[in-house]
Amino acid sequence: MRYAIVSDLHANLAAWQSVLHDLAENRADQIICLGDIVGYGPDPVEVLESVYQHVPICILGNHDAAVAGVRTADDFTPRAQEAVRLHRKMLSSRAFTWLKKLPYTCKGKNFRCVHGDFSLPEDFRYILEPKDAVPSWQATSEQLLFTGHTHEPAIFVIGNSGTPHRLDPCDFELEEGKRYIVNPGSVGFPRAGECRSSYCLFDSQTHTVQFRSLPFDIVGYQAKLKSLGITDDPWVEEEARKHQVKNVREHVSFAKPLRPRVVSEEIVSPDKVPASRGATPVFRRQPVNLPPFLTRWWFLLAVAILILATGTVLLIDAFQYGKSTVAPQLAIQVPDYELSVVSPYPLQPPDKNWLPPWPAGLDDSGMLTGWRYELEDKIQQQFGTGLLNHRITLVPRHQKPLRVSLLSPIFDLSATQVASVRLNGRARKREGFQGSVQYSLVTYSTDKDGNRIQQKIEPFELRESRKRGESDILTVSRKIPLAKTVTHIRFRIDGSFAGSIELEPPELRMETQRSR
Repeated sequence: MRYAIVSDLHANLAAWQSVLHDLAENRADQIICLGDIVGYGPDPVEVLESVYQHVPICILGNHDAAVAGVRTADDFTPRAQEAVRLHRKMLSSRAFTWLKKLPYTCKGKNFRCVHGDFSLPEDFRYILEPKDAVPSWQATSEQLLFTGHTHEPAIFVIGNSGTPHRLDPCDFELEEGKRYIVNPGSVGFPRAGECRSSYCLFDSQTHTVQFRSLPFDIVGYQAKLKSLGITDDPWVEEEARKHQVKNVREHVSFAKPLRPRVVSEEIVSPDKVPASRGATPVFRRQPVNLPPFLTRWWFLLAVAILILATGTVLLIDAFQYGKSTVAPQLAIQVPDYELSVVSPYPLQPPDKNWLPPWPAGLDDSGMLTGWRYELEDKIQQQFGTGLLNHRITLVPRHQKPLRVSLLSPIFDLSATQVASVRLNGRARKREGFQGSVQYSLVTYSTDKDGNRIQQKIEPFELRESRKRGESDILTVSRKIPLAKTVTHIRFRIDGSFAGSIELEPPELRMETQRSR
């Protein structure tokens, strides 16, 4: 078993992401966090959510305890107290509940973990000098102990002589007759003389400990601190100056200009429509210049209408929980775009849905955020959105029989050892629905040049639910084994129907992993 031992993340998302990528490359089987997930940094919510998802074993740190109300922050520095107050405002009660349940220590086979020292874990004492390590050895029997808290990577060793020694971090193999205390350093708040995240890997089979040191985006970290009004630490200012890339030209915007506001439309005759779009009359939007005061009032009126409409839909959903409500349809133009390849690794839990949620609508460029859509008739087909049990649903609609497809990102499984996945889907037939909908899993392999090659498409048609009172519900739930040659997968929905259908957010999860 390869354990990744991390500590003192301190709400630094950039540093934590750097470590996650590194331990994924090093094929860590399990992550153990020695505490202080929050405190100091600008991203307590994002870091805590990520740790909750990826880290099965976490220990309570003194900053975690202060933010959760387990202990006071009276003995903290003013800078640390400032962060505790801010994090308490940013985190939910659910976060506090989870932090309060974290243990002070955890035990593995011939090793043990704590945040401070082992003699009185709830006091969060520092182990800085060899003499500080002695009470921990006296309070435990394991050969290898892991501790954080100081933010300084270090090794403390005691042998037959009985004299403890402190060593600089280095890779080593456990020796018989010696005991060790290892501090992996800090992921998010380094105090080791240079601005690098550090953690260590412990291999329980080879009995080796390996230290890792990684850079992270210190300039972006500083910018986030300033945006929240958090005081910079001296090391942040100094390191940000070192890592600031000099400007060689002035700042120039390469963003596409915003399209003018549409207030009228004209019909273009079929003979003026490009051949690629067929001979169907289409609408071409024309801008109309308005006086500035009218532009302001029209904008304020549009905002007021949007707020009123959104509030009405949410109010209906609150009173009719479990019944869907469909918002007005969105007229769309189909863009030609591809989605980025994403990785569900490292160490996604089995209950994690890989698929992005349905967005509330199209973004400014006409894309369905996180998804790619394909329509047979770009003029007659439309999407609407709905709410069902406080979750957004997607409602494709067209009067005559037409085809529609939705494609997820491509997921890179090459480092995950996933042996099978679970596909769940649910839809509700709406006005005039006649036709079929099927969910599919597309699998790919990779050739020696790194090119993706599509292997096959496994379709699963949505069938009518057998539950009483759900004659309008279509469902599918399948466990799908993956061949060992599969390196990438993609989920897609294909419908061929007339009328409309309401699609609940689909789910694609890891079912089983191959043994290493």
